[in-house]
Amino acid sequence: MRRRDFISSFGSAAVAWPPVVRARQPSTPWQARVDNGKPSLFVDATGVLASFGSPPTGIPRVERFLIDAALSDPDGKVTGVRYDRRRRRFRELNAFERKQLLSDLDLTCCEFRNSSVAMIVARAMQIIRENPAIGRDADRHFGNLAAGCRSGLAYSAFKTLFRVYRIYRKVIAAPRLFLASRQARDIDAGAGMVLLSNPTVLGKFVGNAVKTTKRTAVICHDLIPMIRPDLTIDAAHARRFSTNFAKLFRSRPVVLCTSQAAVGMVNDALRNMPAGDLRVARFPMPSVLLEHAERRDGASKRHATKPFVFYCSTIEARKNHLLLAQVWQKSQAEGVVLPKLVCAGKWGWGVDELLEFLARHPTLASSIDFVGPIGDDELVEYYRTALFGVVPSRIEGWGYCASECLDFGLPVIIATDPALREATRGMMPAIDPDDVDGWYTEIRRMTEDESYRLSLREQIAAKHRPTPSAVSFAAIKKALLDSHASDAAPFLSR
Repeated sequence: MRRRDFISSFGSAAVAWPPVVRARQPSTPWQARVDNGKPSLFVDATGVLASFGSPPTGIPRVERFLIDAALSDPDGKVTGVRYDRRRRRFRELNAFERKQLLSDLDLTCCEFRNSSVAMIVARAMQIIRENPAIGRDADRHFGNLAAGCRSGLAYSAFKTLFRVYRIYRKVIAAPRLFLASRQARDIDAGAGMVLLSNPTVLGKFVGNAVKTTKRTAVICHDLIPMIRPDLTIDAAHARRFSTNFAKLFRSRPVVLCTSQAAVGMVNDALRNMPAGDLRVARFPMPSVLLEHAERRDGASKRHATKPFVFYCSTIEARKNHLLLAQVWQKSQAEGVVLPKLVCAGKWGWGVDELLEFLARHPTLASSIDFVGPIGDDELVEYYRTALFGVVPSRIEGWGYCASECLDFGLPVIIATDPALREATRGMMPAIDPDDVDGWYTEIRRMTEDESYRLSLREQIAAKHRPTPSAVSFAAIKKALLDSHASDAAPFLSR
């Protein structure tokens, strides 16, 4: 098996790229942009369009960044596409899909989370009416917002209400949807390269999807289900993941990884796969949330009355919230007062042990606050006002929470995972993810020693340089377009 390394940097072409911002206008600018040139790089928006109601953090944030950049591309070299599972083809985005992407509905939904039930229902109806092509995820999301939970009679009633109304609006819009689908042409397999921003959303269709394209590139966030199947949803999920990535690698795509740690995962996987000539590299991860904050009002809207420690992550076994609960329980047992721990993110899998621990120690409810998934505006304010961050995750492909802490100048304690060290440039204290005493000691030091926190902030200010999304996407674009044109591509480094 031969594996090519990318050997040149993204250079000045990346710097010249204009900033990527989310368009708010209708599809007119997009149409004018397409007329300026024939696309030769197609970014798959299937995952972004399929998900609804979840704030774009982690992998979804990278997906959203890529499709935003594709829709904003000024020279027409890049555009968005979607995989049509029924016809088993990649096709252009139709007018309804472009409108959904440009209107940024996920953020709008987060903004009225705390509104009255009547306001939520009215706004949900408006979104459905204006976007009749959205899927059933919207029913669940709006039902959750209106009922305040994801179970029970109220949730079922609201979900059914929104589903009936959505189907009704879809029937009314059927002629327009049909016309839009007819106008959305299949892409020419030989016309360019398809970039899969999250191949896992294609599932079992990934093999057929790559067969419809002459050239494919893939963003590899991590291969954790192959490396640590014990930390994934279940054994069946790990097997499906491994099978689908084996199919993908056999198509010999250009593989762009989110970190050098992810590159290592791919290299290890390739030793057991007949993948042939495969090019593997990494791209500079963009500081998307920081740019979002800079586009918004620079003044902090959150005024924390008491210090708190922050962790943003899906709540699952791999993310190791249990260790933090053990640390805060240890502090209570010793009579030591730690700041409140705020955990943002949705509940995932493998949390039985955590829930049992919390049930055995009910006093932790006053010290640990699980605030659920939050929107970008609220997330920004947490980063701005936290005392410090914690990321005890056992294994990562990158570790967005850790790098976002540095983007906002916030010290963070991380686990010893290589990806987390890479995301924080080796500047932040790293503790073994199983060392409860070590985490307890470091958290106490970070809490009690103000000069220590200040020294870490000064180190971040001196050494950390956030990566503009413009630079990140220009590097990706140049590498993939060069690869398509000359069967060679530069190495991408941060």
